[in-house]
Amino acid sequence: MHISKTDGTGSQRTLGYRYVIAGLIGFLAFSSALSMLAIGPITPLIIADYGIKYSTAGLLTSIIFLVHIPLAIPISMLIDRVGPKMMVLLAGVTGAAPLLSFMATDSFPLLLALRAVFGMSFPALVAAVGPLFMQWFRPKELPLVNGGFMLSASLGITASTFLVAPLSEAIGWEVVLSGFGGASLLSALAWLYLGKARRIPRDNETRSLIALVWNVLGSRTTLLVAVADAGPLTLMTASLAWLPTLYHEVHEISLTEAGVYMGVFSLAGLVALVLASLFTARTRKRRPFLIIPGILAGFAGFTVLVLPDSVALYIAVAILGFVCWFYLPALLTIPMDMYPNDPRRVSLISATLLSIGGIAASVAPPTIGAIADLTGSLVPGLAACAVLGWTLAIAGVLMPPTPTTETARDTSG
Repeated sequence: MHISKTDGTGSQRTLGYRYVIAGLIGFLAFSSALSMLAIGPITPLIIADYGIKYSTAGLLTSIIFLVHIPLAIPISMLIDRVGPKMMVLLAGVTGAAPLLSFMATDSFPLLLALRAVFGMSFPALVAAVGPLFMQWFRPKELPLVNGGFMLSASLGITASTFLVAPLSEAIGWEVVLSGFGGASLLSALAWLYLGKARRIPRDNETRSLIALVWNVLGSRTTLLVAVADAGPLTLMTASLAWLPTLYHEVHEISLTEAGVYMGVFSLAGLVALVLASLFTARTRKRRPFLIIPGILAGFAGFTVLVLPDSVALYIAVAILGFVCWFYLPALLTIPMDMYPNDPRRVSLISATLLSIGGIAASVAPPTIGAIADLTGSLVPGLAACAVLGWTLAIAGVLMPPTPTTETARDTSG
């Protein structure tokens, strides 16, 4: 059911209020994403300040995704107990953990711990937005709002990649990371005051919930959705974490200019999300949105490693950023297409996506760093991640076709 003027849920809960909900979620996704991959452009500064190795510095990015592995599914299981509103608030509060980065000037373990707490933010947010969007938006609007959600996150990553290096050189990276955490706290307070959501009907049978979890984990569609995301997520994470350092060391360009490359990467992702959201909303076919960018992802991942500092490298980085984001509106909509009347299942599928993706994405940055410590080059590890980009195309080929509305209703009912 969708919230309407006559559902008795409150005077402000009109159909038009869904735009406020989308805006609040967008603000929270943007502010949280500011901190997500901000370490990449300033990794050399952090290595110099703490006197640590590449592999150790890689943990600051990978710890976020490492947290997803054990916690994404348990967090999603809370959705019908605490409700979408409290889940979103939890995402905002944990996303504000980097606010304390200014205290970690002399303590790498504290900085790592703050990054770990921050890692809980996105699983809570993703677990909540599926059921929340299904309450507020019509089925044909879901690809657009899913795309808008990811677009907001991409905007946050883009802003941080452009700003974090020059700001860090001017005022210190600890202050910049603290500012990013403060933005997330503001978004949490805005949601607390303005956010509205209905509770999901709670099933008091613990056994039925556990059975549902196992049913979801054993589903072919769930595994394909998770695998489809794991490859390009790993490639994107590795690229944003290490390409600035690679370009700084190999091309001898400044960290600020290397950050511009990553800004181009993220800007291309913005364009991809806008186009993908519009195209996905016009068709119920989802597989082409996985297969085509999946084919391009691996090739683009290799290209950005071998080109010199040039216009061609900018183009290659833009293509890589485009394909690493283009598939997301379609992928996030697939569970909603399959189970339009089962928000708990949708939440669990999204959590599984994060958990499996977290395994690959958390291992990649420190592994690339460890390989660089042994070989003296970041290229071998980054090349291995480029190969993983092709899993998106493979999963797209194996993905079952999107069901019709009637079939989906029967399946979810």
